[in-house]
Amino acid sequence: MRVAMVVRCLAMMRGGGETRHLAWARELAALGVDVHLYTGRPLVSRARYSVEDLHATVIRSPYARDLVYRFGRHRGFGRLSMLALHADEEWFCRSVWGRIASQTPKPDIVHAHALYQAARLRRADIPVVINLPGPPHDRYADDLRRADALIGDGCAARHMGATLGRPVETVPKGVDTTLFRAHGKNHRDALGLARARVIIAVARLVPIKNSRLLIEALEQVTRDPPDAHLLVVGEGPEHAALERRTAELGLDRVVTFVGDVPHQDTAAYYRSADVFALSSEFDNSPNVVLEAMACGLPIVATDVGGVRDFVDVACGGAIVPAGDAGALAKTLARVLADIEAARRAGAHNRQLAVERYSWRVSASKLLDVYSAVLSKRSLAIRATA
Repeated sequence: MRVAMVVRCLAMMRGGGETRHLAWARELAALGVDVHLYTGRPLVSRARYSVEDLHATVIRSPYARDLVYRFGRHRGFGRLSMLALHADEEWFCRSVWGRIASQTPKPDIVHAHALYQAARLRRADIPVVINLPGPPHDRYADDLRRADALIGDGCAARHMGATLGRPVETVPKGVDTTLFRAHGKNHRDALGLARARVIIAVARLVPIKNSRLLIEALEQVTRDPPDAHLLVVGEGPEHAALERRTAELGLDRVVTFVGDVPHQDTAAYYRSADVFALSSEFDNSPNVVLEAMACGLPIVATDVGGVRDFVDVACGGAIVPAGDAGALAKTLARVLADIEAARRAGAHNRQLAVERYSWRVSASKLLDVYSAVLSKRSLAIRATA
């Protein structure tokens, strides 16, 4: 089987969606699937991540996502930036289909990540599978009806089928429990945190991740216990604003902005912490929660998307209302104060990650979706012959 996997931002950012598709590509290849990745880079500026080690094609096109992150919440610019993003994705999809239509042999399946127009813009009679990371804008309803299959996980798979009027196949994500494990190298001593009680957040610094909420919660956490410290691993357009807010709150000495870290190196940062915090105002089923669990950390997360699918609130952590800095602070302080309970929760989470989640299992379910689509297409062709 030949699969063209279309991931718009793979050369520009590495969030949960990009991490998942890289893992799928690796595991599908191990299962005998020929996977070719299509990604984009801006017309003028440089790519931020190399894809030279991947079987990939990089296409130059406008890149409006940074514009959305920077100006999307400014009065008068939100709608404009979203229209720019829509035009950018249309351009990119057309360019990808141009490449696919001209190549030989052609793929058996085109799998697009959050590019809902991929089915409408197809230029060859190739089945299209679309990955739904969250609820799509209403403008894409017709595009999604043209897809051969929709896939999702967490709340996306559970609820969007009814909204869209068609099934959404569940393909759960996984975690590399060999890379992300509880024992191994950490950076506590190097960061001067040997005696600190450490909270870690691993996220792109963009509005929907709401890292500002976590920083504001930390002001309350540092009162009890006073040795609490926050590690922020990740990069994004909100970095400078978050550093300014940290300074305004007088938290410079208890917040460390680590910056961007290659995915394979993040495990050592998880192992430098005592608790993992997710402060998102929107997420579907974030990879970082599973990674933290696999590294043996208790979880404190806002109640977004499918986080409840991962976090066992009876044994492995806590879920608090989204946007509630007070509840987030109170819960983090409680977890940090009880070292033994935190260790038990972390051990429970590690066991769950090993027993229930695997990228190989996830890729196998994805392959089942591909096979069902191809079988249905084959039957339809025979029926009309």
